[in-house]
This record gives sequence, structure tokens and C-alpha cells, in this order.
Amino acid sequence: MYILGIDTSSMVATAAVISPEKLLAEYIVNNKKNHSEKMMQVVDRVLQDSGISLEDLDAVAVARGPGSFTGIRIGMACAEGIAHALGKPMVGVNTLDGLAYNLMGESSFICPVVDAQRQEVYASIYCWEDGRLQRLWEYEVVKAADLVERLLTLAKRVVILGDGVPVLTKALNEKEQKEPAIQDRIAIAHPAFAMPRASSVAAVALNEYAQGRFDTCYTIKPFYIRRSHAEEKWEEKHGRARTGRCDN
Repeated sequence: MYILGIDTSSMVATAAVISPEKLLAEYIVNNKKNHSEKMMQVVDRVLQDSGISLEDLDAVAVARGPGSFTGIRIGMACAEGIAHALGKPMVGVNTLDGLAYNLMGESSFICPVVDAQRQEVYASIYCWEDGRLQRLWEYEVVKAADLVERLLTLAKRVVILGDGVPVLTKALNEKEQKEPAIQDRIAIAHPAFAMPRASSVAAVALNEYAQGRFDTCYTIKPFYIRRSHAEEKWEEKHGRARTGRCDN
């Protein structure tokens, strides 16, 4: 069984091929956000290095969000195109789940954070129990300062990772100025493990696929949590206009 994993939900573009026995190949580009230009080249390269063809794939996995709205759409479109052409099933993996899987076997709580702009992050909390990753909180968008306060109430150390780390670190530094003793309560994952990895997306998908939980290119949906800023501004503008007409 071979699973192709794709993740373009952040600045990182990454693709990987795994089987139940091993990671065959993984490619990561983490310098410029030009996913629409590079993604198919990345997929082609990782398949070549894996020594398998598209037809050998059993399923296509993709990070479906939350994250960059444009990035999610690019990754979804790429994965859907491949799945449609091959008639293969798809597995949509939450970006936060994929990030948490990077820290396999971690004894601390794991808090992946994805930059949501406006000093907010998408986040959840995980832990490993008996070799299984358990999600303890709902997926949510939260102010970085509020998340720091909540993490400090947990019973043990927390490791944070993801592109929302700089946002959370800023809030954490402000908190440390008032309470220096908290500096050992929240740790930051090593950069090599802190970014999205398609191998983790594919590993999550492998478990889902084995349990019969998958979609098709027609049924899979992105997971945004909230509307984009442009959509919110449009609704705000047109909502006020409609209200004005009704009041008049």
C-alpha cells in the first residue's frame, strides 16, 4: 500500500510517499510561497525518488486546513486532480493533526499552532497514549495571549510547533516579563519538526484509510474554521448596505 501526502497549507510545500513499512521519499520546499508553480514538480520528484508511479498509489492524502486559504486551495486542487485522474480515494487530514504527528511519542502535551493573522492562531491540544495520538481540545481560532494563559493551566509541560509559533512566542515573552517562572512550562519544537511535513499527513491518512475512513475527489472538503478576511469584509460591507436599505 502506498499513500501520497501533500501539504501546502502554509509557507511550506511538501509531498511524500509512505507505505505501512517505511517512508519512501519526502520533499520539502520552505523558502518561497509559490506553491502553484512548484507543487506538481514536487509531486513528480517524490514519486520518481520513491520508485513508484501514480498508478501504484492506493490513496492521496492532503492537508485540508486550517491554514493559508490560498495554500489550502492549491493543495486540495492538486490532490483532487491526481485522485480524479487515477480514480483513487482521498483522505483529508486536518493540518493541526498532521503537525502533532511530527512529535510522535512525545511525553509532553503537544500544541500545534497555525498563524491565523490578527494575533490569532488556529490550535488544539494533543497527547500520545498507548502509541495513539489523542486530541484533547476542539479545533479553534484563538487569540495568542489567551492561548498562552490556557496552556499555563495544564498539568504538564507543553511543546508548541507550527508557523504560529512566532505569534505565540510574542505573547509568551510578554507574559514572562511579569512571571519569569513560566519559561519552562512551554517549550518550542526543533525547527526540523515544527514545520508541516507531508510524511506526517500521509501517516495520519494511512491509519484513516486502513479503517475505511476516506473520501473521493467529489466529497472531500477544505476545513477553514472561519471565513477569509476578504469574505468577512465583503459581508460586513454588504450587510451594512442591506441594513441601510431596510431601515430606510
